[in-house]
Amino acid sequence: MTEDATQLRRFVEKGDEDAFRELVSRHFDLVYGTALRSTNHDASLAEDVTQTVFTDLARKARLLPREVILAGWLYRTTRFVAAKAVRSEQRRRIREQKAFAMQDLSPESSPEWERLRPILDAAMDKLNVRDRDAILLHYFEQKNFRVIGAALGVSDDTAQKRVSRALEKLRTILTRRGTTVSGAALSTFLSAGALPPPSHLALSVAKSSLSAATTMGPPGWTTVFIHKLVLTKATLVVACLVFLLLGGGLTYLAYSLPHVKSGAFNTVDLSAYCNGRLGKSWTPAYDNNGLVGLGDGRRILNRVPFEIHGVVQLQGAEWKRRGYDYPENIQGIRVAAFGRRIHLLHATSAMADPLGTTAASLILHYSDGDQARFDIRQGVEVLDWWEWPRTAIKRPTGTNTTIAWTGSNPAAGQQGVRIRLFDTTFTNPHAEKEIQSIDYVSAMAGSAPFMVALTIEK
Repeated sequence: MTEDATQLRRFVEKGDEDAFRELVSRHFDLVYGTALRSTNHDASLAEDVTQTVFTDLARKARLLPREVILAGWLYRTTRFVAAKAVRSEQRRRIREQKAFAMQDLSPESSPEWERLRPILDAAMDKLNVRDRDAILLHYFEQKNFRVIGAALGVSDDTAQKRVSRALEKLRTILTRRGTTVSGAALSTFLSAGALPPPSHLALSVAKSSLSAATTMGPPGWTTVFIHKLVLTKATLVVACLVFLLLGGGLTYLAYSLPHVKSGAFNTVDLSAYCNGRLGKSWTPAYDNNGLVGLGDGRRILNRVPFEIHGVVQLQGAEWKRRGYDYPENIQGIRVAAFGRRIHLLHATSAMADPLGTTAASLILHYSDGDQARFDIRQGVEVLDWWEWPRTAIKRPTGTNTTIAWTGSNPAAGQQGVRIRLFDTTFTNPHAEKEIQSIDYVSAMAGSAPFMVALTIEK
């Protein structure tokens, strides 16, 4: 158990105010610094935001899951509260002008930091949760890799690699937004760019937050219900439906609104298995032949969340003949979750096999030693990721497979075709058993299968 989790449990179970003050002291710089950047360096507004965030923590502490990364939760809450506060201020013209006129009080500000500061948090919002947590813990809270590894449930070396990858992803996002900065410079700015908050504020905020939380009381049942929807990764649409249901719109909703896929999802992190990057060609056949536009991070496709970091490309007979070096299988993809359905975001490349030819298989390994196998057949569960105009079959015939994403890239564009990915849903025959791991295996047919993401639906 991390130190944050220990202090949080002491506060929740024993009402230990000293534990809460310790949490405020430990994370105050992160919250205040984020609030300050998000409010255009309006120190007064940043203090209000910080106060609100820690009051929310005191009120909602018992609702947080045991495995929560508190730095990440506080950061997201600060961004939400700050955005709401800024919108309120923008409706008040006088304070808006004052906020935008305020100058940076930092004597050590550099031109580079001035370019980064206004867009940093918007870029951070584009990172997936795990990458953002890694950056927050290492750069904003100055944690070493041992502490980060313990918080994220990985080894020290893996934590270091995750921080490095997250930094590079953030740099890429900034570059796409027109701000070019080296990795070393970005690392320096993240470590030193935040203004230190006034020394007296942390203790004051902790005391005021506890007082405000006591006055306001715990969240009502409606708040708790909505919060649990968020914790189980329900979509915003579901949250909106709940409000309508509470307002008496049950009959209307039941008959007039589109179906929303129910249940919670566990997205599987495939970053350790990826051997191709999204924005670049991962095969020698073409240049500029990547999944341009798909985007790195969390995406919701066909109402299913996927965690996307790259491409897991397997070998095929045609590519092996050409001398391309790809693995014939990836074994032991860690899952450790229960689920009723398995969602695979995938396609094939190289060539089209005859209809019904098995291109790949997913093999589920359960915690009790049992296995289940799902074959992925050409034309049924999968097709080539290039949609050739003269191809007889335009979409897979299997009822469990849909086109989840379409796009283009320069190589496909020159051939007059578009690119696509498929979402295939397999029903778990042993939903009562925990899925320990999954193997992704090529059948070594002519085509070369690849997957981009894997999600378990509970």
